Amino acid sequence: MATSVQKAVTAGGVLVGIATGIVTNLITNRWSWSLAAALAVLAAAGIWLALLTRTAPGRSRHHVRADHDGRIENSGATGRDGADITQTATRRGVITGSPVTARGADVEQETDNRGHIINSPSDMQ
Repeated sequence: MATSVQKAVTAGGVLVGIATGIVTNLITNRWSWSLAAALAVLAAAGIWLALLTRTAPGRSRHHVRADHDGRIENSGATGRDGADITQTATRRGVITGSPVTARGADVEQETDNRGHIINSPSDMQ
């Protein structure tokens, strides 16, 4: 889910894009240094906003659920840049030795009904 800051940056990017289009139309009709400077500033602002949305890290989440005699052992998780990691073992399901490393990705490990996930590390980007 996007935060209010991410939404504001996205909206700003749209407005900069519209303004860039308008100045581009004006500069093709009549050349002036002030329009050229405005176009350069808008282009720089557009690039900056694009990079800001590209590199803005999100909050990572790790959900672990082991119930009805399920077990999760030695299967840690490391999430970055908005990763969403879920590990679930239910009804005697077992996850063992299967760490998850995720960067900006959604990863899910799930087993139930005496199923096993053993030594199956995940590395997602």
